[in-house]
Amino acid sequence: MTCQDILPDLKDWFSDYVETFLSGDSNHRRNIELKVDHTRRVCAEILDVGKSLGLKGEDLCLAEATALFHDIGRFEQYARYGTYRDLVSEDHAVLGVGVLRENRVLERLEPPTSDLILRTVSYHNRAVLPENETNRCLYFSRLLRDADKLDIWRVVTDYYTQKNGTRNETIELDLPDTPDISERVYEDIMAGRLVRVDCLRTLNDFKLLQMGWIFDVNFPRTFHLVLERAYLKIIRDTLLPSKKVSEVFSKVQSYLEKHCHSV
Repeated sequence: MTCQDILPDLKDWFSDYVETFLSGDSNHRRNIELKVDHTRRVCAEILDVGKSLGLKGEDLCLAEATALFHDIGRFEQYARYGTYRDLVSEDHAVLGVGVLRENRVLERLEPPTSDLILRTVSYHNRAVLPENETNRCLYFSRLLRDADKLDIWRVVTDYYTQKNGTRNETIELDLPDTPDISERVYEDIMAGRLVRVDCLRTLNDFKLLQMGWIFDVNFPRTFHLVLERAYLKIIRDTLLPSKKVSEVFSKVQSYLEKHCHSV
């Protein structure tokens, strides 16, 4: 069967699966719903970016399927560990591939298609994509990573501007909200490098990491949406003004604007 043949069934399975995690106290339910809503929006984002690239039919459906399942491991992760922080629990992408295999979710698809979805899910949160992969798999992986970032930027900017003093440690990766910025984080961004999660020491570090994601954006539509939605400026404005913050913002905003004007 093709992806188009079974996509409605895949969506039904997803809804039934996540429903089993929606019990418990209000905080638990809120954090599960956070990932359910995120998944649905990443599906919308990947369709938007995919269509801008001329994808249609089976390829567009395949892109949507990778978005549908990219965070499927998050639900089991939160149920087991009460956190979405991979460093203190498990890699949620690897966990997600296990969930899909154990539940035989993709078994009606042709093996090349199901394998491509599984590999794309497994790569979506890696610091660097593997070099020994097919161009087709890398293409869908980059598309998924762009769509995922677009909605994570939306989630965190909404949270930073609307939290009204109420913290959600799950979104903040349990990092302390202190005024410090780690030198390694600052140096990586100024060098145009992605910040490693294991280098984060404060919430400010995490905010700078999110600004630095712009270095890992792949497609023209994504760059234009980031600029249009002003995600980088919004994150900048949640930080206390400083020379380092100004320099970081100048670096990432210049990179964004250059790529918007070059396409």
